[in-house]
Amino acid sequence: MTEKKPLTGQQLRTLLPQVKEIVLSAGSFLAKTAISSISQKEGHSNFVTDMDIAVQDRLVAALKPLLPDASYLLEESENTAVPADPFWIIDPIDGTRNFICGNGMSTISVGLASQGRAVLGVVYNPFTRELFSAARGQGAFLNDMPIHVIERPLEDAVLCAGTSPYYEELNEKVIRTLARLFPLCGDFRRFGSAALEICYSACGKCDGFFEYRLNPWDYTGAAIVMEEAGGKITTIGSDRLDCTQKCGILACGGNIFDNIMEVLTTT
Repeated sequence: MTEKKPLTGQQLRTLLPQVKEIVLSAGSFLAKTAISSISQKEGHSNFVTDMDIAVQDRLVAALKPLLPDASYLLEESENTAVPADPFWIIDPIDGTRNFICGNGMSTISVGLASQGRAVLGVVYNPFTRELFSAARGQGAFLNDMPIHVIERPLEDAVLCAGTSPYYEELNEKVIRTLARLFPLCGDFRRFGSAALEICYSACGKCDGFFEYRLNPWDYTGAAIVMEEAGGKITTIGSDRLDCTQKCGILACGGNIFDNIMEVLTTT
């Protein structure tokens, strides 16, 4: 079998506006369509709606012509094997609980990865019309305006803390971590969408994000936004971020990265 060549910068430059249009269209559908069914998934407070399935189906159908040989890693599907390169990683609604509550803090996240590494990402909140996008080597953007991390000192930093609600065995660890970090930083925020919290940390609306356990669809689309905005994003306790793996995540500016990581890995 011939080994696939990595996607070129020109290919990514061509793909990005096409993916943005696809995600914008899916977002318009999501914002104007009501939920008709809600089901419980494995894990505490873990839900799926008929809209999660409908948006995912729309995204896959629209993305397929762009890269016909690409594979997929999807939140609302059985993913039984490591996807072949390149592969799309899709979360049709990141923040399903928020969507059910109607608080407007949910996103559509689409990432494109190769060799376990994100190379393109689009994250869209259709309720606030915030569209984050990035491709490797080409910068990060919010509504087509360039964005960069703002490296505030830790004592002034507003951190987003994911609570890993589906994994009850992590409850006490999360609380201990929050208790250690709270006196060191400016404050905490919790928006309920990891993709949104990473992107907010990439543009200066917040200063950093961590969560002890996430799936690839939770972070891949936003990971490339953070990297292209000049920030750092890694697994907790390692420099290697593999977009095929469930892991803990720290994403923030380089100036506060080591201090936060030390707390996360010693709590």
